Amino acid sequence: MKHILRYGLGCMWASLFTASFVACEDDVTGGDLVPVNYPASVEMILPESAAPLVYQEGTVQVLPLVKGESLTLGCVVKPDDATSKDVVWSTSNASAVTVDAEGHIQAVSGAGDGYAIVTVAPEASYSGAGLGSSLKVTVAEQLVKAERIELTSAADQVYAGETLQLSLAIFPEDATYKTVKWTCSDEAVATVDSKGLVTGLVNDEIHARVTITATSLDGGNVVGTKEIMVNQIVQPQEISISQDCSAGNGYLFAIADKKVTLDYATVPEDCTKSLIRWTSSNEALATVEGGVVTFNQAGVFGDVTITAVCPETGDKDEITLHIEEGLVRELFHDPDNYGWYNAKQSGNGTSSSHEWSYGKVTVTTYTQNATKQRGDFRCWNAKTWLHAGYYPIFAIRMQDVKDLYDGVTARNITLDASGSCAGTNFSGGLDGNNNKWLHDYKCSDGSHVFIYDLSKQKWANGGVLPTTAVAEFSTLQFKYADIATLTTQVTYDVYWVQSFKTIEDLQRYVTEVEGLTYEVVK
Repeated sequence: MKHILRYGLGCMWASLFTASFVACEDDVTGGDLVPVNYPASVEMILPESAAPLVYQEGTVQVLPLVKGESLTLGCVVKPDDATSKDVVWSTSNASAVTVDAEGHIQAVSGAGDGYAIVTVAPEASYSGAGLGSSLKVTVAEQLVKAERIELTSAADQVYAGETLQLSLAIFPEDATYKTVKWTCSDEAVATVDSKGLVTGLVNDEIHARVTITATSLDGGNVVGTKEIMVNQIVQPQEISISQDCSAGNGYLFAIADKKVTLDYATVPEDCTKSLIRWTSSNEALATVEGGVVTFNQAGVFGDVTITAVCPETGDKDEITLHIEEGLVRELFHDPDNYGWYNAKQSGNGTSSSHEWSYGKVTVTTYTQNATKQRGDFRCWNAKTWLHAGYYPIFAIRMQDVKDLYDGVTARNITLDASGSCAGTNFSGGLDGNNNKWLHDYKCSDGSHVFIYDLSKQKWANGGVLPTTAVAEFSTLQFKYADIATLTTQVTYDVYWVQSFKTIEDLQRYVTEVEGLTYEVVK
């Protein structure tokens, strides 16, 4: 039941209205009619002490009170020359919150729903849809103080003239007050508003740190802090891009590298680097943003030139990158960007898994059956691009479980794939089935390099790849199965998967780049 109280000059207005009516009856042609100016809106006003406690719940404003608390709300009727400024105060739940004719509210009880919607609207004779103003008032049976406050943000820095929104979390979650007092340690560097929005200001320091503090409003003085760097905008005057990874210096990228962060220097060194304009000569091949080049994954190869321009001076520099057809290079140097790992298999209550560490991944097998383990190693990139003419040597360096665990007498390794090249489909194992590598090099660290030749070995279906075109494979994996005899899960390390132009290139990589020696097992 809604409880309504009227407040205003109702009786006096009725007297004035009657008197006006009689006068018009005596002299219809000579009387002056007073136009009625209806209220357009009523805005609820909170006292200064309560305003900081209000928070937003969707589109609804919420004021938390503790049982027994009271305060007086005000209101403003617009326009200022409205004929009547009489208003009606109402509560949707008088058992939780009461309100009188002057807007005085009382928190009665937090039992049940524990809240009421308090509304102020024009007096009925002058009311209209949507003219009123409402406030949700919640009632807590007792004050629950904040114990901890956490502040987070999407970034830890902001430029002068820009803003950064901080997010607030108050614990426990049922703390009565959901808002805080926001302060900044140096308001000459940055300001923060009542919603936690930080604005960086122009000041004499290129990089200035401030501490934003959120303090509980329950008297417990619990605080949460966040340090923000405020950066001044400094125009770059000159830029120079390192050419270490340029095509001109012979560097080749694999399409599965996916991206590269360019190394560059600016004058001044401490300029606002986000002002630099980056462009790509061929966005079908690669795009660039902030000096980070992202390669296409659609099989487009060749050269792309990346240009950087300082907008104020026009000074620029560029680098040409080359994405090579058929080059595969998975070295496990980036924890956020690697495409080869375990095949996500499971059985007999176990699952395969992997763990990345710099330069390798460690694969855990699953239980294939009572006496055998299995742990396939798969490429999870959407596609792998091979070229049997340019890069025919395909190899993996890994540990072999036969060397690692006593009692292992057998295991089967198969390079298995599914793809197409020059209109022909290829699938199944390379050279048919198990353990069909062309060479097995055992390295001085105990690992093995299993080597295949795409220009000579046949796939189970489709035969030998053409040497004149790029092959597109959607599935590529090393099946590592039938590891016998083992009754528990085991692990093995994989160090890289790569393609090479020649077997001599592979040998030089193992000996000169990795510093290993090897012996030919097969």
